[in-house]
Amino acid sequence: MVLEHNPLETLPPQFIPTENIFNLRDVGGWNAAEGKKVKTGQVYRSDNFGNATEADIDHVVNHLGIKHVIDLRRAEEWEESDRFPHIDGVEFHHYEMLHIKWEHIGLRATGISDEAELIEFLRHRYTGMMESGYKAVRDTLEVIASGDPVVFHCMAGKDRTGIIAAVLLSILGVDDEDIAADYQLTRHGSARWRVWRDAKFGKPAIEGGLDVPAEAMRQTIAEMNARFGSLERYAEATGFKDADRLRTQLLV
Repeated sequence: MVLEHNPLETLPPQFIPTENIFNLRDVGGWNAAEGKKVKTGQVYRSDNFGNATEADIDHVVNHLGIKHVIDLRRAEEWEESDRFPHIDGVEFHHYEMLHIKWEHIGLRATGISDEAELIEFLRHRYTGMMESGYKAVRDTLEVIASGDPVVFHCMAGKDRTGIIAAVLLSILGVDDEDIAADYQLTRHGSARWRVWRDAKFGKPAIEGGLDVPAEAMRQTIAEMNARFGSLERYAEATGFKDADRLRTQLLV
């Protein structure tokens, strides 16, 4: 299904031109430490691949050259949106980012409309997920540090995926403001998905889901810095020991 009302040329340049993968984008291109930049064409973040067309998967494997797919979701979420297909030459990793289900903590079906309340909610959720799901953070960083092209994803590509991207970019020396900007780019991916959903299933009576205000990521980083000293020191606390290798692989 072609998204006629959402042409790819309106998307920020980080986005990859796929049809039914809505939030796939390059993590590279940001200014980093010592006047360097984060390498492009190496690490990607995404929403799930359950709706991907054959052409989408072909693009990911044969154009982007992805060798590792990291799924941060619960296995039960594969029933709602399937996992990446088995493909020779692509290694699939299931690193569930452990956390209490959002629907079990009283989140209203319509989301949270008050921005200050939303930011506080997300900050608490993200910092909690970074503690309970630390193994997924460590294991994902280790795969990225291997140097092969990799994509990591969750369901919408915003929360669990946003946490991994924030830790990765911080280790690489990307400014907190740019990390927050990278996080907020998910608004474009979510808009693409809603256009597809409405065309395929009809517009829902109540629009659920939560926004991704940059301030939520800023506050998450600030709280983790207060707890650990920096996101790099947080990564070290998870057991990740290859920060220097990560910088060697991804800074140009």
